[in-house]
Amino acid sequence: MSTELTTARILEVTERLMATTDDPDRITVRRIAAAAGVAVSAINYHFGSREALMVAAMARCYTRFNAERLNQLTAAVDAARPSPPPLDAVLTALLEPSVRWRYDPASDYRVFLNFRAITRRSADPRLGRALAEEVDHLGLFLDVLARIAPHLNRAELGWRLHATLGIRDNVLRNRTRLVALAGTAIDPDDPARVLAELVAMTRCLFVAPAGGTGRTMRR
Repeated sequence: MSTELTTARILEVTERLMATTDDPDRITVRRIAAAAGVAVSAINYHFGSREALMVAAMARCYTRFNAERLNQLTAAVDAARPSPPPLDAVLTALLEPSVRWRYDPASDYRVFLNFRAITRRSADPRLGRALAEEVDHLGLFLDVLARIAPHLNRAELGWRLHATLGIRDNVLRNRTRLVALAGTAIDPDDPARVLAELVAMTRCLFVAPAGGTGRTMRR
């Protein structure tokens, strides 16, 4: 098997295991090697360590996830051209893949969960940093939001986009606290309703307040 095929096979197997295994500690080098049909030494040769392999597999999954976001953003922009797209359409493009992956048992959402657990346990603070700093696709969202919300500068848009993703994380990951605080009047098991609520609660971050400029950051 060529180097390229071996690397691709190892990544494919690792991502599949991360997507289907509840405990990341069970995703061992030996298990990966056996499933990929390669020697254990091949993993160290191609990736250097189990953790580095996990980062590469996560990056592979993240690229696919981000492509779904950008496809939806492009569709919203094209549908509204030459005007800016509706704010709700942009927020939906940003948030819908997260909600869909979270609720679809056939999705690769568990890859994210296992990767987060691995980075928290790692003694290497750099693990996963490159992925956290990979925001090129979010920059494209900022470009579109700048047309929709010209009252906000780039830094203000960045803060609000980051806050939007933080709200998403709390809603999707902290279900127990959500139900304790809000009850079940809004069904947390209904992905369509969850997405609609996320869009509604984050919309106000980008809309100019009546009679004001919307600017809140210090100069």
